Amino acid sequence: MTIPDTSAGAAPRLLVQHAADMAERQSRGELRVRQIFQAGAAGFESSLSFVLWNRIPAGGANELHVHEDIEKVYYFLQGQGEVACGPWSRNVAAGDFLFFPAAIPHMVRNTGADDLQFVVVAAKTLGTPRGLASEQAAGG
Repeated sequence: MTIPDTSAGAAPRLLVQHAADMAERQSRGELRVRQIFQAGAAGFESSLSFVLWNRIPAGGANELHVHEDIEKVYYFLQGQGEVACGPWSRNVAAGDFLFFPAAIPHMVRNTGADDLQFVVVAAKTLGTPRGLASEQAAGG
């Protein structure tokens, strides 16, 4: 085990953020975002690109979008929604995990009466993203 350097001026290697301390901002569509972590601002190396606390009000949705080299994991904290990823769609609810591969258009829509809240953890892909190439080659 390595003992952390706690000397003056050393960048902290442990980062604790509270979601309520992060300003909520408008993003795509009706999506509201709190940026919890951004790799370049962390003060240490990370394979993560960003971590977000997202909220979509009842009846709202974010816009269909794509990240060419970012894959994401979502964890739904509250509410109900529908997720579209390429040609697929799934209903989601609090307690569900979801994985979005890179290079596939996707969006989230709130189908419930309450806010849909979820955490997004994003990382750069390792290698070249295939997107929908394998599905298109297979004819579906």
